[in-house]
Amino acid sequence: MARATVLHVPVAEAKPGQAVELIAAVDAAWAEPVLVARYRGASATLWQEEPFRHSSTGGWYATLPAVAIAPPGAEYYIVGRGPAGEQLHFGSDVAPQIVRVEPTEADRLEAIDLIRTQGRTETVRLDIDAHNFTNRYGNDDAFLRAEVSWTHRISRTLYSVGFGFGLIEGRTPTEDPMVESVTRAARYGGGEVRVRVHPAVYVDGRLILGVTDDGFMTGGSGAVTLGKPWRSNVSMGAEHLDGMGGTQFIRLQWDTAPPLLMGASIVRTDLPGVLISPQGLYVRYDLDYAASPGFRLRGAVSYGARDGQAGFGGSLGTAISF
Repeated sequence: MARATVLHVPVAEAKPGQAVELIAAVDAAWAEPVLVARYRGASATLWQEEPFRHSSTGGWYATLPAVAIAPPGAEYYIVGRGPAGEQLHFGSDVAPQIVRVEPTEADRLEAIDLIRTQGRTETVRLDIDAHNFTNRYGNDDAFLRAEVSWTHRISRTLYSVGFGFGLIEGRTPTEDPMVESVTRAARYGGGEVRVRVHPAVYVDGRLILGVTDDGFMTGGSGAVTLGKPWRSNVSMGAEHLDGMGGTQFIRLQWDTAPPLLMGASIVRTDLPGVLISPQGLYVRYDLDYAASPGFRLRGAVSYGARDGQAGFGGSLGTAISF
């Protein structure tokens, strides 16, 4: 009984999520008119079939679907069927051709993050920051800011998304000699994203909408972190809020005493919507303590001035991950 002859160059590697094309040259194809590739993903137990198709150029082609091409790999073998029954032409179910599929960098980083966070992808944070600038004339010049936020970690190039709500309360001196200080306040909400543009470079963006004493408020902020946010790094960023002014910072973080993260920052800010002497500047030292894998505590102390003798400030915060 006549048999077909199949020549095939095996596929050894593939990219994850991309279909794999198998190419064969068949002699005496009439003897086995049905030629199929049997395939399965490395984690599958059942074989699937994909038929070879004859092209006008004389070659035979079969496509292993992208869904089967995932790390660590896939496997296949080629079978022909004709009047003589089923014939093996390349590999077998006990000795298939293995297609190695290497994970992408994003896949590897995502897997590392899941191990580091123990599968926790959600984080809820509460932060309260305040600073008293004092004033050379004894007028009130201070602010308090509180925020609560939720973050969903994706751990890929788009690293995380989230949203939050906050408030700003404060008093700032005026140029009116009859009114020493006025109250400034804002209520707002916003959405934020973090993008991992490199394994050690993260970019944050935030859009803010809210209201102040003067009416509707828009704002935004951005930051760049050089290094991993949970390890030693340098970050810098800026924010602007209509009616509240701008804030810029640069911060150095180090992790030489785990489970503590320590940081030192220089912050220039116009909060709480300064009306005169917009030169508020303070330095801040902060500690972040991992009380448990899913619970962190944060505290900071700050010292700086705007128009007169320097004053103190501080902050408290907590984060719960699940």
